[in-house]
Amino acid sequence: MPLTQAKYLAQSLISKPAGSGILPGAGVEGADIESSVLFAKIIPFVIGWTINLAIGLSVIMIMVGGYMYLTAYGDTEKHSRGTRTLIYAVVGLVIALTAYGIVSIVTSIKLS
Repeated sequence: MPLTQAKYLAQSLISKPAGSGILPGAGVEGADIESSVLFAKIIPFVIGWTINLAIGLSVIMIMVGGYMYLTAYGDTEKHSRGTRTLIYAVVGLVIALTAYGIVSIVTSIKLS
């Protein structure tokens, strides 16, 4: 009795995902992810540390760009360099805060 494609896909299970022998933590089932050290401890620590570093560097660069902008004293080159630094630092801060929000949403999802 032939199965339709939808029934076949619904009945098929991936017993050994691609990369399960190569990647650390690959092939871990949903219930085992919480007990995996890689997924439970190391990856969230690295992601959180990196995002906090990016936020801190963005705030420092906003201060540096503001200082460059304020001390330009009519020099158009320093003025434009300070403006560019401010714009890039604010864009970096927005990206870092967006990444922080996405990580918070993804880590709050419970796997069944």
